[in-house]
Amino acid sequence: MTKKIVIPYFPKGMKWSTPLLFGLAVFLSIKGLIVIGVLLILFIILILTSNYVTEISMEQKRYWDYLSMMGIKLNVETTSFTYLDRIIVTKGNHAQRVNSRLQSRTMQWTSYTATLLFDHQKTLDLITVMDKRELIEELHAFAAFLNVPIEDRSKGV
Repeated sequence: MTKKIVIPYFPKGMKWSTPLLFGLAVFLSIKGLIVIGVLLILFIILILTSNYVTEISMEQKRYWDYLSMMGIKLNVETTSFTYLDRIIVTKGNHAQRVNSRLQSRTMQWTSYTATLLFDHQKTLDLITVMDKRELIEELHAFAAFLNVPIEDRSKGV
């Protein structure tokens, strides 16, 4: 059996704006700018079909980690494993300073990462999201498929 984790490459806001871009492409095509309209439609297809994919096969004891664009697998990383140990959830605190002429501001955010441990402490980052509840919900089905426990190390950080 094989299970996949699919994470969109582009942010949700870009995906939600594709109907507007499609309308613009149709308008440009009607006005005679067919080449620009076709290129815009290809860009829309690229936005909608680009994903990070982690695929794990329990029969082959192998995983594939790659970027998929328009159904084409790019930067494929494949590794075999002997046994799977557990999934660890960790918390990351991030900050970035934004400077402008008028003011300087620091943006802070928290992310949660699920990491699969296998074969004597080798790791594979499965998914990183901002909402811990969303991460745990997605992990339960995946952990059941892999038959591994989930260890939460984000509480004391």
